[in-house]
Amino acid sequence: MKKLVLSLVAVAAFGYAANAQEKEKGAYNFEQGNIIVEGAFTISDKTTKPEGSGDEIKTTNFNFNPKAAYFLNDKFAVGVELGFGKEQEEGVSVHYNTTYAGAFARYYFLELGKRFKTYGEVGLGYKESKERNVAIAEKQTGIKAGVTVGMNYFVTPKLAIGFNLGDIFAYENYNVKEGDTKTKNVSETNAKINVFNNFFDTAKFSLTYKF
Repeated sequence: MKKLVLSLVAVAAFGYAANAQEKEKGAYNFEQGNIIVEGAFTISDKTTKPEGSGDEIKTTNFNFNPKAAYFLNDKFAVGVELGFGKEQEEGVSVHYNTTYAGAFARYYFLELGKRFKTYGEVGLGYKESKERNVAIAEKQTGIKAGVTVGMNYFVTPKLAIGFNLGDIFAYENYNVKEGDTKTKNVSETNAKINVFNNFFDTAKFSLTYKF
């Protein structure tokens, strides 16, 4: 809750200051027929301590997520997206490479001043993850679905910075193989209905260009 309050206060203060100082320079809005291209790059670190072990394990994730979408009206857009990622444990040569391809729908539901646009997004696609640098590699293939809340801040009438405020629901169903042998099927569901990211300490940013 503290992170949510700090994020919202910062957004409101930044939006008020920006709008108080700016002169009208163009339409900071989306319209029917607009096309956007977007690219997000994420770097995150997490530290875990396996049960029964005194050692902490640090894992680093790199992800690049390009998107393109078409606006059916001034608030609703549909599009396609790709994802490329790598997961690496500190001090371990083995890592996972991940690819993703899917579709999404985005709805802009709230404006904070002229430049801030808040949206909800639903996505569904195919995800594949492969273990590298190991004799018998593990491979995971399946579907991924999710609901996110985000925000765009228009730097210019055509260029916006994106902030991921929260991944509020995620679902994955995938098969696990070692070599050519299927070992198990896994379903994972994660819901964070009232938990939002503080974008000052969570590196989930993007750039969006409007045509």
